[in-house]
Amino acid sequence: MKRLGLSAGALALGFSALVPTSPAQAAAGGTTFHLVNQATGKCLQMDWEGEKITQAKCKNTKKQWWGNWGGKLYSEYNRASWCMAHSGKEKALFARNCSDSQVWGWTSLKPNAKTSIASAKCGYLKVVDGKVKCGKRTGIGSEPGRKKMTWIIKY
Repeated sequence: MKRLGLSAGALALGFSALVPTSPAQAAAGGTTFHLVNQATGKCLQMDWEGEKITQAKCKNTKKQWWGNWGGKLYSEYNRASWCMAHSGKEKALFARNCSDSQVWGWTSLKPNAKTSIASAKCGYLKVVDGKVKCGKRTGIGSEPGRKKMTWIIKY
């Protein structure tokens, strides 16, 4: 339990350093990107408000284009109205009104960057058994499970 508390504290403290500072990346309506899971090679996809966020073969569809609006990940499908939101640790992610979603942090939004994405409220964005979830780490460093929570930024 003590280890968990230290990990959560370190995660929360690190978020301020994870949010990008580039004006093009930080501005609402800025450049949009695909979030490709390194383990599956599939893109995150938002279908409709209230529905689960899924992954699918990457295509040039607004359902798979994401943007950063003040640290919130919004869908180009309904620009800056629907954002990625969690439903609890180790549970599915949903499309929710951006006012009801949380801030996410990452290390880079540069083209082809490999980054983890996390929220202080639910943990790491990952794919487990084909489902998109938010929760504890699946691996660190070069461990095989690390790829499940690594996202490649594609413009």
